[in-house]
Amino acid sequence: MKPLTSPLTATAGVLVVMAVIAIPLRKLTSAAPVAPAPPVEAAETNGVPAWITLKLLAPAESVSLKTASGQLLWELPATPAGDVETQTTLPLDAGSLDLVLAADFGDAPAETAVFLTLTPDGLEEITRHAIGSGLIEQPLRFTWHSH
Repeated sequence: MKPLTSPLTATAGVLVVMAVIAIPLRKLTSAAPVAPAPPVEAAETNGVPAWITLKLLAPAESVSLKTASGQLLWELPATPAGDVETQTTLPLDAGSLDLVLAADFGDAPAETAVFLTLTPDGLEEITRHAIGSGLIEQPLRFTWHSH
């Protein structure tokens, strides 16, 4: 049993383990780079890039999000319940933004809710909601305080 404890055997064992690990590591580190996703078109060139997340508690026939001046930021046709998100540019004015959220739930008599979360670059995430049935059209005000 003397050959198993020799320094030469230990060195050979380490080299075998390194050779076995080297093949998968080379494949992981030398893979072709992944092309970046194309940028999402901005709603307005003068604004702050932001993520918009919409959470519907019931399926909607349509959903739209507009600025107070009527500029369409996001429009969704038939949308299932759950979360949907997109990236756009928000026209913030002195740290605030007024939006109009419209969601059409059709003839469903039960009240439901829509949650809208805005996450502008460099600012905290803010969530507002609208509750109702049928066609909900709710003005929402978002204000970010400077620190």
